[in-house]
Amino acid sequence: MRDINGSDGTNAPISFAKKLGNDSSYIESSWQRCKDKYKIAPQCAIELYALTEKEIEEKREPLDPLLSDSHGIIERIRRVAQQSGYSVLIGNAEGVTVKAFTDSDHGAALQSKGIRQGTLWQEAIVGTNGMGTCLEEKQPITVDASEHYGKNLQCFSCSAAPLIGADGAVIGALDMSTFASGNRLGQALALNFVTETANEIEALIFRDAYSNQHIINLAGPVHTNTALVAFNDSGTIVAATTPALMELNCRHRYDLVGKNVEDAFQISWSELFQSSPLNHRFQLNGTNFHLHMALHLPQAKRLQITPRRPLTAKPKSPATFPAQSIATQSDEHQPLFEAAGEDHALIQQAKRCIRIVDRGVMTLIQGETGTGKEVWAKALHDSSARKDNPFIAVNCAAIPETLIESELFGYGAGTFTGGLKSGKKGKIEASNGGTLFLDEIGDMPAELQARLLRVLAEKEIIPLGEVEPVPLDINVICATHRNLEHYVSQGDFREDLYYRISVFKVALPALRERQDKSHLTRKVLDQLRLELAESDTIGLSAEAEQALLNYSWPGNIRQLKNVLHCAACMREGQEIDLTDLPEEVLNPSLENFTTVTLPVPQNSRNGVTSPSPQKQQLIAALENNRWNVTRAAKALGVSRSTLHRKIKTHGLLLDPQES
Repeated sequence: MRDINGSDGTNAPISFAKKLGNDSSYIESSWQRCKDKYKIAPQCAIELYALTEKEIEEKREPLDPLLSDSHGIIERIRRVAQQSGYSVLIGNAEGVTVKAFTDSDHGAALQSKGIRQGTLWQEAIVGTNGMGTCLEEKQPITVDASEHYGKNLQCFSCSAAPLIGADGAVIGALDMSTFASGNRLGQALALNFVTETANEIEALIFRDAYSNQHIINLAGPVHTNTALVAFNDSGTIVAATTPALMELNCRHRYDLVGKNVEDAFQISWSELFQSSPLNHRFQLNGTNFHLHMALHLPQAKRLQITPRRPLTAKPKSPATFPAQSIATQSDEHQPLFEAAGEDHALIQQAKRCIRIVDRGVMTLIQGETGTGKEVWAKALHDSSARKDNPFIAVNCAAIPETLIESELFGYGAGTFTGGLKSGKKGKIEASNGGTLFLDEIGDMPAELQARLLRVLAEKEIIPLGEVEPVPLDINVICATHRNLEHYVSQGDFREDLYYRISVFKVALPALRERQDKSHLTRKVLDQLRLELAESDTIGLSAEAEQALLNYSWPGNIRQLKNVLHCAACMREGQEIDLTDLPEEVLNPSLENFTTVTLPVPQNSRNGVTSPSPQKQQLIAALENNRWNVTRAAKALGVSRSTLHRKIKTHGLLLDPQES
C-alpha cells in the first residue's frame, strides 16, 4: 500500500487487513477521500456529533420493524460482545447509531468516548472509521487503531458489516467496537461475528420480502441458510442475497438476477421441484460449482402441496385403530425404528414408544449432547397421527432469558415498544395441532416453569399483553442432558413440572455405548455420498474403521458426522484411510479439547504464560481457515456452537491483558 501524505507530512498507517495478507485497499481509498474529497486534515482530533433523542427516534423508526424481527439474532451478538469487552452499534444508511448495546465491562468507558447511541459516524464528517467506511465501501471491514483518520479515534478497534435490504441496497451497518489492543485474532473474530450476523439479518429480510416467490437455499462450504435465490413462476431469477452472490462468485447482481433459473443452474424444472433437497453440480459464468440446493415454495402454494406420505399407512386419529395395530405394522418403515438403527436397546425403546404414540402421554428424552434427542422426538412426531401438522423445536438453553417468555408465549399488539404492531405468535401457539419439542428443558428459567406448568394443565395459553386464552391441542416432548432429579432436589427445577413432563422416559445411550457403531458409520457415509454428490460408495479402510470403533466419541453422533465429513473431503481415493482422520480420533489424549471446558492460561501484567496445546490448536484452525468460524469448526470436527464456546473459554476476543 502506498503512502498518503497529508498536509502535515503524516502517513496513513499500514492497515490491519494488509498485515493479514487481505485486501487493504479500502483503508487507502478512505484516507484518499478524507484528504482530497472531504478536506479533513490528517491526524486531527475529530469532533463527534450527537443527535437528540427525538432525532434518534426519527432515524430509528424506519428500521424498527427490522430491529423487532431480528431481535433474537442481534441478542446473540450482543451476548458475545458483552462477554468480550465489545459494544454493538446498529447504524442507519446515514451512519447514525440508532441502537447501541454498551453493557460490557468496557461499555461505560467506550460510551464516554463516543461509542453510544445517537453518534454520527458518516465518513465525510468523521473520517475513516468502522461504520462510516463500511457504509461507503459497502463491504465488511475492520478499522484498527491508527487506521482511523481522526487522532482521537485511534484508541478504537472497529469491525463493521453492511445491512443489506431485499433489493440489494445498503440500509445500515452493524458494528462491534472496543479499545484497540493489537489483538489481531480478536479483531478477525469480531469481523466474522458481525459479517455472519449481518448475513442472517439480510436472509431474514429477504425471506419476508420474497415470501410469495420460489426461494432456493444454496448451502456451500461457508454459507448454510443465508445464500438465497428467489425466482418467479416463469423461472426468472428476481433477487439474490449477498452470500448467494459470493457463493456463486458473482461480482454484480446482474450476473445472476434476470437469468432463467434452469439455464443459470443447469437444472430441469422437474429436478428443481423434487420433494427432497438436491446435491447439484453446475457451471455458472465459466466456474464449476457443487452446492446443496433446497427449494422453498411460495407461502400461497405451500398448503397446496401434499407431502410424500410414508410407505406404511398409519391411523388418521387415535380412535381409528387400537394401539396394538400400530405396533404390529412393518417395523422398518416406522421412523422410530429407523432412528433406532441396529442397537438392541434402542429397538426396545422404539417398541415402547410405539405403544404410547397418540395416547397423550408426555415424554422426556434423556441423553448426552449429540445423541440425537431431537431426531428421536421428530421420529415420535412422524410416527403419530400429528405427522402432517407442525413440529416446533425450541432450545431453551439457546434463547436469552429476556426473550424466552415472548418466544414461547408470544405477545399481543402494542405490548412492547419496538415490537411488531400486530403482535407475534409464540412457539407454543405455533405448534397447535402438532408437537412442541422443548430441548434442554432443564435450562428453562424458574419463573417460566410455573407458566409452562399451567399451560400443560389448562391446555390453553395467554400471550403477553392479552387477556383472552387461546385453546391448545399439542403433544409436548421434552429433552435434557441434565439430571433433573438432582435439579429438583436442589430446588432449581419445579418438582410438579418434572413429574408432569416425565410420565414416560426415553434414555438414549451415548455413541460409545451403542452396539451398532459400524452400522451408524456406514449410514452416515451413505448420507455423505448423497451430500457430496459422489457416484460411488465412500469406502473405509479396516484400520480407519477400527480407529473409529476404538474412539470414545465424547461429541456422540454429531461429532461422528463432522469427523466423517472432514475425512471424506480429505481422502485421495474412494476410501477413507487412517491418515484422513482428524488428530483427536488418532490421539485420544486430545479428546479433552472437545469435551470439557478448559481453564484459560494464567496471565500476569509482567508476562504471559505460553498458550496451552488446545489453545494453540484452536488458533491454528482459525488462522488456517481465515478466521471463518464455520469452516474452522468443520476442520476441528466440532459444531459452531462448541467452537464459539472454546473461543470464549480461551478469551480469544479479549485484550491479552484481560483474558
